[in-house]
Amino acid sequence: MKRIVFYIVLSSMMSSIITIAGYKQYTKAKEDPFLFPYASSLSKTKLTSSDSSPLVSSAGVPDFTRVVEKTIHAVVNVKNYSRKYNNQFDPFDFFFGFPDDYRGKKPQKNDLPGLHGSGVIISPDGYIVTNNHVIKDAEKIEITLNDQRSYRAKLIGTDPSTDIALLKISDKNLPFIYFSDSNKVQIGEWVLAIGNPFDLNSTVTAGIISAKNRSLGILRGETQSAIESFFQTDAAVNPGNSGGALVNTNGELIGINTAISSSSGNFIGYSFAAPSNLVSKVIQDIKKYGTVQRAYLGVRGMDLSKTEYLKAYNKETHQNIKSQQGFLIGEVFDQSGASDAGLKKGDIIKSIDGKTIQNIADLSFIVGTKHPGDKVKVNIIRNKKKKTFKVTLKDLQGRTKIRKREQISPSELLGAIFETLSKESKKDFGIDYGIRIREIRTGRLSSIGMEEGDIILSINGEKMKKPNDVDRVLKKYSGDVTIKSIKQNGQIYIAGFEMN
Repeated sequence: MKRIVFYIVLSSMMSSIITIAGYKQYTKAKEDPFLFPYASSLSKTKLTSSDSSPLVSSAGVPDFTRVVEKTIHAVVNVKNYSRKYNNQFDPFDFFFGFPDDYRGKKPQKNDLPGLHGSGVIISPDGYIVTNNHVIKDAEKIEITLNDQRSYRAKLIGTDPSTDIALLKISDKNLPFIYFSDSNKVQIGEWVLAIGNPFDLNSTVTAGIISAKNRSLGILRGETQSAIESFFQTDAAVNPGNSGGALVNTNGELIGINTAISSSSGNFIGYSFAAPSNLVSKVIQDIKKYGTVQRAYLGVRGMDLSKTEYLKAYNKETHQNIKSQQGFLIGEVFDQSGASDAGLKKGDIIKSIDGKTIQNIADLSFIVGTKHPGDKVKVNIIRNKKKKTFKVTLKDLQGRTKIRKREQISPSELLGAIFETLSKESKKDFGIDYGIRIREIRTGRLSSIGMEEGDIILSINGEKMKKPNDVDRVLKKYSGDVTIKSIKQNGQIYIAGFEMN
């Protein structure tokens, strides 16, 4: 039994990124709150005079009162109303910060079960960031501000890969938090976590950044393309903090609280937050394109700190690679940016665009903030010699162009290429319809355990007879999708996911 179980508990959101250099920049930021936080030309308004150290009270202890006053009104309570959480117990619900008060009750008319989390207002016109798991399967989303004003929220978009969601409420001149450049966050820096643990509104805790670039594996149940590079802090967070704010002592957003490390579901010392630069990229994409524009390097491999895997690799390849910082390429995908540039199996990636690659979390974070078509400089070691490659990143279909959601076919979102089922296969399985998965990559199907060779019989009850039936049934569709299939061993397999 694992000593420590990672549960997704607090997650949140962040969307725009605003920074200022003087009153003019400030005015511009107010007009467009979705400026990127890492725009180097903009400087940020500081709460303290010169650094991010907390103010010190007359008693000689840190004083966070000004930071709290600046930020607490921008953190909201997010309530997810969904019948899916009634009469069932999903252990993840609790650890995501959802109290189980409503389970086992039969909902009356207009009385859906409610689950609680947190969110962060990121623009004065009502955009709110939270965690995807906080609003997942919601039939209604209710936002309550610190002053107890309530709103019905609209879901703008979600990204399971980062566990981020973007919401919108209708109002103006709302309090909001500016984004900060998370690349500048340092280990040992003071931070505050603001959220609604156990449905207790506007709770603030303090701590420090304990570590950076943590990959926990907690999002891979949602999608195989998960991007995890969390800040680790010792600021206390508990169920209900998911989607809440992690801010620095300037009152700027540096992360969205997402998870805790615990064997009980309650805080025992460590919490984890998605960094603001990644959150910003996700919400910018959702707002501008309707979907996240995910870029890929096109490699698979492992951390060189994983000594047990490294020993197995050395034995298989008859090499003697030592444990070190870096990412060892075990496979280069055909027609990917990495393949086009000349990267090979056995190369050790040491840096991308000058940023050191210590592990897979570094790699996924840096690439995760890029778009298809972006060019990156990759420094590697090959046969003990240093080499540099310029790689043009692509999407999963090998494209380098940005495409809006309406330009992306359902088949692409599913991450698969299909083929018509042969007469022989139909006879072997005793069926007269179905399509086979000829090729599968990261996408909705891989996230629910489907594999190449599986036969899809129906989608949402409609029989699949030819490959374009997938796009016909799912085109412009939003909501739950149920897929009935036959595994290669003949087993009937039914699974589902949410299309949004």
